[in-house]
Amino acid sequence: MTETPVRVGIVGCSSMGRSHAEALAAVDGADLVGCADHTAETARSFGETYGCPSYTDHAALLADADLDAVCVCTPNGAHRDIVVDAAADGIDVLCEKPLEITPDRVDDMVAACRDAGVTLACILQRRLFPTMQFAREVVRDGRLGRLVFADVRVKWHRDPSYYDESSWHGSADLDGGVLFTQALHGIDLLQWVAGDVSRVAGTGDALYHDIDAPDTAALSLRFEDGALGQVSATTATRPQQAISLEFNGTEGTLRVTETGVELFEVNGEQQPAELPEPRPDGPHVAQIRDFVAAVSEGRPPMVSPAEARKGLDIVFAAEASDSRGEW
Repeated sequence: MTETPVRVGIVGCSSMGRSHAEALAAVDGADLVGCADHTAETARSFGETYGCPSYTDHAALLADADLDAVCVCTPNGAHRDIVVDAAADGIDVLCEKPLEITPDRVDDMVAACRDAGVTLACILQRRLFPTMQFAREVVRDGRLGRLVFADVRVKWHRDPSYYDESSWHGSADLDGGVLFTQALHGIDLLQWVAGDVSRVAGTGDALYHDIDAPDTAALSLRFEDGALGQVSATTATRPQQAISLEFNGTEGTLRVTETGVELFEVNGEQQPAELPEPRPDGPHVAQIRDFVAAVSEGRPPMVSPAEARKGLDIVFAAEASDSRGEW
């Protein structure tokens, strides 16, 4: 383990890049030493705000800033090249979710980092929410009996301006649609709690917004232990609702949102919900702190590529199912 601060750069200086910069400022042992964005004014403003050199080309940042690690905060479909280039330079990578929006591009990223011997981690910080950790413990400990159903609902609303005023939201090649940009956190949590998925059928469409990617999707799942599941995802309905997960077993039911336990009943009796303490500075900071520690200590990060792919592969399988007309 080294006590030298980890020198970190950020590629993608819009809202997500700023979230990473704020989180890094709260992490001991991390120094933000450079940023890059293809829009010069965005990069310049970011650099001035956070006191670091700015670049308009990620390759220049990787070459000039003497980085130990880089946070990739660009649109979903623009992750691959940055990650592959960083790996070639021996730089560890923390990538925003999703890793990418096609299986081949994900494979390229994972192979490049593996072959170069660098860390690749993915942001899936909602695994650290107390309600989700509680749900995983309850289900995995068998307190609901044998699991029969596991469902997640991501029913959000996005005004048309969310898509109209963005250069990439809703695009097929950079966004990928509701399953990648909005629902992936919920899908990841569903499989993280209920277990691996063996079969997927799904369909999606743009039912409200004038965009190239789906704003609404429905998936049916079979888990490896035999349980069945459903995913409902949209940005087209009102009102916006909290992500909700429900787990139904032969002995009881648990329904949780990101902020609370709505139902926990076993054998006809309500059960107390003893949640773990929340992370004092939030789950996003906590996961970035874990990544910095993993780089310093030479250990695996909280969310490895294999873990990040579990939810993503459900999305890829749903897309393949839809393309074959199997819904």
